[in-house]
Amino acid sequence: MPAPLPGGFPRLDGRTVLVTGATAGIGYFAAEGLALLGAQVIIAARNPARAGAAVASIAAHVPGAVVRHEPLDLASLGSVHDAAARLSQLPRLDAVVANAAVVGMPSHLKPRGERGPTPRTTADGFELFWGTNHLGHFALVAQLLPLLLDSGGRVVHVGSLSYTAPKQPADSLPDPSEPQSDLHKYARSKLAAMAFGFELARRLGDAGAAASSVVVHPGTAMDALSPARAGVGVNQPASSPALRPLLPLIGQGKHAGAEQLVAGVASPQVANGQYWGPGGAFHLRGRPARLSPRPVVLDRDVAARLVARSEELSGVRLGV
Repeated sequence: MPAPLPGGFPRLDGRTVLVTGATAGIGYFAAEGLALLGAQVIIAARNPARAGAAVASIAAHVPGAVVRHEPLDLASLGSVHDAAARLSQLPRLDAVVANAAVVGMPSHLKPRGERGPTPRTTADGFELFWGTNHLGHFALVAQLLPLLLDSGGRVVHVGSLSYTAPKQPADSLPDPSEPQSDLHKYARSKLAAMAFGFELARRLGDAGAAASSVVVHPGTAMDALSPARAGVGVNQPASSPALRPLLPLIGQGKHAGAEQLVAGVASPQVANGQYWGPGGAFHLRGRPARLSPRPVVLDRDVAARLVARSEELSGVRLGV
């Protein structure tokens, strides 16, 4: 008996979807869910061994799946440009799920010698979280936008509940030497990514384009509550046995969090400029629901400055 379609979404046969960071966690389960709907899935990731394991796992769980790996390191603009040049040769591209992220880890979970803020940069000298999570995706999306405009496709930007934490505006450029925690750097990068997602939606709408841009967030998604996939790694340390019974009260598995990403691509209810996430208490868990973003990601002046700065730093024009 065939596996049920994720969330009851319609089939995606004949569609091609690119998912960044799909070698583990939410990105992996989003890729698996999209393949189950019949989409041709391209896993864009930097590690060929992890990508190969993800491709093999999807093939094992989704008979007949069409899935492959595209080399991409979002922390290197050179790699982004090269990948975009190859992907631009595709006959069609229907969606980009901008999911990959450098994830912040609380200091108490780090190895003792690595606790506290760790200044790290991309290959191009930008603060690692912002340069990867926002600027890398900006450069990728901007270069693939012509394909998406041709197909009437969609960009699904993966945000985070942490976007309201930073005091800096979305267009601010983080200094790698600033003594900020990894969680704060992560939140700043997601603030920028989400502001870009809503600004892209406005520009597409103003231009009357058939393509669309939406923002989703997965809630609190945990490896400890996720089904195991052979060869596919986890991004979070294992929880203690004493805490495990409490986890379903505050979160869900990454397979459930990934449903928000799949909805962003496949649900006919999702439209340009919308924000979706779990509909449960505090939006930590639950089925996809339309949410209302905070004003901090909707300021057009700030977003316009963010786009202009991102174009300058990446050397890529948005083109809409």
